[in-house]
Amino acid sequence: MQKIFLVLAALAFFIVSCKKKIQEPVPPEPDPPVNDTANLKNYNKDITIVNWNIEWFGSSTFNGNLDVQETNAGKILKYLNADLYGICEVVDTARFGRMIRNVLGDEYRYVISPYPTVAQKMAVVYNRHIFRKVKTRVFLGLSSSARVSFAYGRFPFQLDADVVVNGARHPVSVYLLHAKAGSDQNSYNSRFNGSDEMKDSLDLLAGKKFIIIGDFNDHLNGSITYGKPSPYKNFIDDQARYFGVTYALNVPGYKSTINYENSVIDQQVASSPFAIWYVSSSAKIRTDVKTVVSDFDKRNTSDHYPVSSQYRVTH
Repeated sequence: MQKIFLVLAALAFFIVSCKKKIQEPVPPEPDPPVNDTANLKNYNKDITIVNWNIEWFGSSTFNGNLDVQETNAGKILKYLNADLYGICEVVDTARFGRMIRNVLGDEYRYVISPYPTVAQKMAVVYNRHIFRKVKTRVFLGLSSSARVSFAYGRFPFQLDADVVVNGARHPVSVYLLHAKAGSDQNSYNSRFNGSDEMKDSLDLLAGKKFIIIGDFNDHLNGSITYGKPSPYKNFIDDQARYFGVTYALNVPGYKSTINYENSVIDQQVASSPFAIWYVSSSAKIRTDVKTVVSDFDKRNTSDHYPVSSQYRVTH
C-alpha cells in the first residue's frame, strides 16, 4: 500500500511539473515612464540655441562698471529669449547666478563648469521644461594633451539632457567650447590639436544628436593665423557626420566681435543627426542686441556678439 501511495504521489508531482512547463510565459512588464520633475510645461515651438562670450563677466579685469555690465547682459539674455545659452568667460559666479534668477526666472536653470579653476569659466543656462534630466561633466578632462590644447585646463563643458518639445523626446548633448585665443603659431597649434582630439572622440558617437557651440576663436573657412587652414577643417570636411551651422556666416561682411571686421570666431557645429532639425538660414550673429542696449560696447557689456540658431525637433 505504501508503495502504491509513493507511486501515485510521484505521478501527481510529474503531472504538476509538466503543467508548469507548458504554461505560457508571463509577458515582461513595460518599461516604466520616464520620471520628470513635477509641474513641467510642454511646449510646441522651434527651440533657440545661443552662445555668447560675455567678456570677463563680473571681473575687475573688465574695463567698465560691473553693475552696468550685469544689467546690460541681463537685458540681452531676456531679449534673445533662447531655450539654451552657452556662456563663456564667467568670472563672478555669484553675480552670474543672481542675474539669471532675476532676469530669466524659475523657467531656467544654470550649471557652471568647474574648469578652469580660476577665471573665465563656462556656463550653460537652459529652459528646464525643455531640457530635462540634465547631467553635466567636463569633456576630455582626463587627457593631459587636452589640458594643454584647451588653454591649459579650459576643457570643453558637456551637457547631456532629454530635449522635450513638440510632443517628441530625444537624448541630446551640448558641448560648450572656449578655445585658445591668439593668432600666433602656438595658439593656432593649440586650437588645431584640440579640434583634432575633440573630433577623434566625438566620431565615436556616430548616430548621436549633439551640437558644439561657443567661442572657437577662429574661422571655419580659414584662420585668424595668416596662411593657415581652419583648425576646424576636420569637422567641416566630414560632411557625412557634421554640419557647420555658422559656416555660411564666415564670409566678408560678418563679424562676431566688435573689434575685428570680417572675422567670425563664435561658432556652432552640429552632428548630422542633430542638424536634421536645423531651421534653414536661422543661424545669425545677433548685432540686433543693440536694440535693447543701444550703446553696446566692450566697455559696458562685451566685445562679442551672441550667435543664435533654431531647431524644429520632431519625432
